[in-house]
Amino acid sequence: MRKYRKIPKVSFLFIFVLLFLQFHCLLNPIVRELLDLNPTPKNDKLKQLSLLLGFYGSPTATVTPSLGNVILANTKIRIVFSRSMVPDSFSATLGSKLTPVWSDSYSANDTVVLSGPIPVGTYSFILEASDPLGIQITPLNGNYTVLSSNTNLYYVSPSGNDGNSGTSPGNTKLTIPSAISAAIPPAAILVSEGTYLVNSGLGTQINLVNLVSLYGGFSPDFLNRNSNGYIARIVDTATANADSITVSAGATITAATVVDGFTIRGASNPNAPTASIAFNCFSGSPTITNNRLEGGTVSNAISVAIFLSTSSAIIANNTMQGGTSSTTSTFGVFVQDSSSPTVAYNTIYGGIANSSSHGIYNSPHANTPTIISNTIDGGTGIISYAFNTSHPSNSVVTNNILNAGSGNTSYAIYQGAGAGDVGNYQFNTLFTSGGNIRYCLFENGGSSPITFNGNRLFSCPTALYYDNASNAINDIGTVNGGTLGGATYSGNYE
Repeated sequence: MRKYRKIPKVSFLFIFVLLFLQFHCLLNPIVRELLDLNPTPKNDKLKQLSLLLGFYGSPTATVTPSLGNVILANTKIRIVFSRSMVPDSFSATLGSKLTPVWSDSYSANDTVVLSGPIPVGTYSFILEASDPLGIQITPLNGNYTVLSSNTNLYYVSPSGNDGNSGTSPGNTKLTIPSAISAAIPPAAILVSEGTYLVNSGLGTQINLVNLVSLYGGFSPDFLNRNSNGYIARIVDTATANADSITVSAGATITAATVVDGFTIRGASNPNAPTASIAFNCFSGSPTITNNRLEGGTVSNAISVAIFLSTSSAIIANNTMQGGTSSTTSTFGVFVQDSSSPTVAYNTIYGGIANSSSHGIYNSPHANTPTIISNTIDGGTGIISYAFNTSHPSNSVVTNNILNAGSGNTSYAIYQGAGAGDVGNYQFNTLFTSGGNIRYCLFENGGSSPITFNGNRLFSCPTALYYDNASNAINDIGTVNGGTLGGATYSGNYE
């Protein structure tokens, strides 16, 4: 007798559930659109579904020259997107709006070439664009340094030869001084990563020439620039019985001469009689940006990251360190002889000294520095100063963080003696991080700040404000309007 296999009841239930789900899916508007069962447009639902499933991210782009580069005002910027884009959704600016020309590389409208004229300066590159589904491009973050279109370009790399012309990435110079000598102003010397040794004792230090700028931080092929990744080091190896200067800016140097994107080290010269200086502005006033400046290690001399004498240099976005002196003093920034520099957005460390260490030293000359938005640490010494200034120097000091350092005696601001009020100190943070005797602001007599308003003072146990070399004030209410010569001070707080 034939036996028939009985279908389990659970199978009928499974078939019923499957048919129900299929019918329910047909009622779903997204599925109907995907199956063309609904004549309405599908793009919005496709976009929503793709984004939900994570299958369709934002478009990306490859930019040439790469962001961060140094370019000329007539440079064309080429962008290749990862897929087709909608030209009407596109805009790009670099100081001003750029003109796009579209073409096809791998798909329709996936490539655009941008042209200027582009204004000279450093500007953020801003781009907006969407693909046909309305998905915007992943934001591009970066900027370009734009030079005038008549700038002559020269190239330096560790694989170069000073017998080369240096006028192309494939024909580089070996040393920066050789490139400076060959340059026809206005010029820019582009320097790839590597260590470039100079010897100021033998006269091979870098002497700037007006309108010949130096830009470091390039990749070996010069296609990319990142001074934090492609480090170009200029190091003084001098050991002669003479003062050491790694980079020098003489009297002819103006702000149109730029040094940007290097690590510059002063000589660790035990025989230097007076000073080892990483960057010396002796009557010269260059623009010094985005560098790391380091004083050397010395015995009987002072060690200085940057020295300014009769200079109105622009010094911005650098890291400066005063070096080490086993006998005397160290300085992040040394200002003298009627200098009027702008020092802004830097990180400054006074160094390690057997005597005194100074973040910024402003000598008793008619200096008028503008010091804005820096982070300053006085360093380590028997005495340490974040900012050491004396009459008749008259400074504008605003929005800085002034850490007196960790000397045995430490001063966030030291106002030297003099016959007259000088200095405008506003909206700074003043404190000490070490030492046995610790002051936020110390007046050494006869000279009070012209203004001292809106500053935060803390961690200064000896005195928040030492008034006229005689009176320790630790009450912030007395600092506001109660000091000798400071009746109008206000807004200071702990």
